[in-house]
Amino acid sequence: MRKPQVGSFTFCVNFVMGVVRGNSFLAEKHGWGRSREWAEGYVDNQNAARCEAKPDWHSFLMMEAEPITLPEREIPDGEDGKKKGLWGNAVAGGKQLAAGVNILLDWLGSGGKPVDHALSHGRAAICATCPKNSGGDWRSLFTKPIADKIRQQLEMKNEMQLSTPHDEKLTVCAACACPLQLKVWTPLHHILDHTDAETAGKLDPRCWITREEQTPA
Repeated sequence: MRKPQVGSFTFCVNFVMGVVRGNSFLAEKHGWGRSREWAEGYVDNQNAARCEAKPDWHSFLMMEAEPITLPEREIPDGEDGKKKGLWGNAVAGGKQLAAGVNILLDWLGSGGKPVDHALSHGRAAICATCPKNSGGDWRSLFTKPIADKIRQQLEMKNEMQLSTPHDEKLTVCAACACPLQLKVWTPLHHILDHTDAETAGKLDPRCWITREEQTPA
């Protein structure tokens, strides 16, 4: 669903609130809030993400500003009396998680450009049959702030019309904790900047990261 290409910030916020109210199942599934404060933060973050993806749009951004933290919605108690969030608990520790999160915080790196389609498709073909492609659903592996960031980046990826024939088979890499639908589009230098020796040692021997690192540009 796309909003009409007209209207003010308030118009967009009202539009989002109407979508949430009219789709209670999706609101619960995706963790959408129902307050105006939530909708305002959502619209602001989405527009910032779109501008961030285009270098000539950076003049519309306050580059030093942090993303808006969307207000938590009420989460019903589980049978054990504990609060159960839609996004589940964080992956427990590990340097590979830190590497994955650092890449996610700036998905495409300082250049803001994805790799070309041929390269990403080749990467995805390797990941699709890799035994490390077994990390499960990112919605259940990350805390809500990181899960929200992943969701925003996947939406941005779709707006940029970035896809591979293998997307349905790509989950989260068990070695580096990266959602593979995003990572296959990430420039190699940005990946290497955030991959330490311990994480690199956990990659599958035929991983495209190792192969590209060893192949002269």
